[in-house]
Amino acid sequence: MVFSKMETNRERGNALIYVLIAIALFAALSMTLGRQTDTGEAASLSDERAELYATQLIAYAAQAKSSVDQMMFSGANITTLDFALPGSAGYDTGTTTDKIKRVYHPDGGGLIAENLPEEAAAYTGNDPEAGWYMGRFNNVEWTKLGPGNTSGPGGTEAPFEDVILVAYGINERICEKINEKVKGSPAIPQMTASIRNVMIDDVYHTGINVDLTTVTPGTPVCADCHNVSTLCVEDLAGNIFGFYSVLLDR
Repeated sequence: MVFSKMETNRERGNALIYVLIAIALFAALSMTLGRQTDTGEAASLSDERAELYATQLIAYAAQAKSSVDQMMFSGANITTLDFALPGSAGYDTGTTTDKIKRVYHPDGGGLIAENLPEEAAAYTGNDPEAGWYMGRFNNVEWTKLGPGNTSGPGGTEAPFEDVILVAYGINERICEKINEKVKGSPAIPQMTASIRNVMIDDVYHTGINVDLTTVTPGTPVCADCHNVSTLCVEDLAGNIFGFYSVLLDR
C-alpha cells in the first residue's frame, strides 16, 4: 500500500499529539504523587517544628526568670523593676542607678527582647499583636500577700503584683507540646477571662487587667492554674492561646 505525503504527515501529527498527551498525564501524575509526599513530610515536619518551638519558648521563659532572679540577688526591688524594651522611650536614659532596674538593659537584667517566630504565632489581631509580653500588673491568687498591708477588700491583706511573662497568640499545637513538657499532658485549660486582661499589662491593649484567680468561690479565671507557675492556656472567648510564666511572685 502506498501512502500519500499528506497522510504520512497527518499520522506523524497524531503521534505527536499522543506523545504530548502522555507527557502531560505523566507530569500530572508526578505532581499528584509529589503533593502526597509533600503532605506527609509537612505533617511530620509540623509536629517536629511544634516540638522545637515549644522547647524554644520554654527555654526563653527560663532565661527570663534567670535574668529577673539575678537582678533580685543583686539587690533589685520587685516594685522598681523596669520593663522598658529596647528602642522605647526611657530604655537608655537616666543614670546607671536607673538602668540597673531595667530587665532588658545590659546594665540591668540583660535579657534579650525576642520576637515570636512567625510560624509560632497564630493570632493575627493587633490588640495586642502576638508576641512576648512581660510586666508587673497582676496578682496570681496562690502567690504571697502583702504582709501588714490591710488595704485589701474588707481590711484584708492586699495582694502584691507578680512579674508575669507571656507568649501571646501562639499556635495551638505548640501550646499542647508545651503542656506535655511542663505537666505531662497536652490538655489546654480554658480560662474564663481574656488572656490579654489577665496576662498582659493593659498599657499594651484596650482591655482592663484582672487578677489570675484560681480558687476563688464561684468561677475562678483558671482553676487548673492553681500552684502552676508555667502553663499554656486558652482564651475561651477568642480561641487564643498563651504560654505564661510567673517569673517572680511575692
